Amino acid sequence: MDEVNVAVIAPILGRDLSFVSDADPRVRVFDANFAAPGQGARSGGPAAPASHQLATILAQAEVLLVGYPVPQGLAAMSPRLMWAHHTQAGVSNLAGTDLWSSDVTLTSSRGAVAATAIAEYALAAAAHFARGLHEATRQKAAGQFARQGFQMLTLRGATMGVIGLGGIGQEVARLSRAAGMRVIGTRRSIAAPLTDADGADLVLPAERILEVAAESDFLAICSQLTAETHGFIDASVFAAMKPSAVLINVARGEEVDEDALVDAVAAGRIRGAVLDVYAGELAGRPPRPELAGLPQILLTPHISGSGDTNMAEPLRRLFAENLKRYLDGQPLRNVVDRARGY
Repeated sequence: MDEVNVAVIAPILGRDLSFVSDADPRVRVFDANFAAPGQGARSGGPAAPASHQLATILAQAEVLLVGYPVPQGLAAMSPRLMWAHHTQAGVSNLAGTDLWSSDVTLTSSRGAVAATAIAEYALAAAAHFARGLHEATRQKAAGQFARQGFQMLTLRGATMGVIGLGGIGQEVARLSRAAGMRVIGTRRSIAAPLTDADGADLVLPAERILEVAAESDFLAICSQLTAETHGFIDASVFAAMKPSAVLINVARGEEVDEDALVDAVAAGRIRGAVLDVYAGELAGRPPRPELAGLPQILLTPHISGSGDTNMAEPLRRLFAENLKRYLDGQPLRNVVDRARGY
């Protein structure tokens, strides 16, 4: 393969792009981080003075490394583009861009994006309710201080349900088992139950989600947002859950039917929820008032992956490895199946 031009619009990976150029002497790197929304640009695309510069870079690019949010019109400006890599694990935000509708090969960073940090958040969410911190917070806000009201549970022996045993889901499973929990989960790619697989004690096919919900003390949503998973945590799932169970969502807000969630929490059909995401969040909309107003729901602004000071390094390694594969004509890791949505 001859010289390959790589354009980078991913400020999260830092200004030092040597991890790209060092992959192979044939690589030429073009820094287009000025075009990233929030980097002196209008939301959704580059600022007008930078448009010509970006168009010049993308006209030469065969490979694109792009972060979130994704500027519009990248494929239209990139007639030579063959492959685009996204720094996020999920690619649902690509669906509204021309990269998705093009024939460009897409790859994602699933399995390399702060999996341990997100799994720690899920385990902390479980502990928040299990060890009484939720009740302590409620009592403090109400000016109370009493032993009554605490519904204590040890994590050891409790069941963590994991919906979507991908990279993050498997890390949730690993940490949960280390805490002494039983772990059951779902995986779309299997047709029959598996024991002691993907870090879990029991893995069921995705269509058996209600069985997982019924057995779980904590139900962690770790699946990719697709047409099939949009709103699939619905009233039937909440009806299957124990009244003492807690929902934990570290995936995408659109995967949960928020009307059904609010009804289930308000009626006491589940104990509560910890949400790091909500419907409309990636589009910039605020959360619905009930999510912030119900004391049984703890809501955070998509920060579960934060705090990992080395978060960018696995992303750099994954892209560098894939770039070498591309140059050598080998299959790429994490190729996105547009029909499946991930």
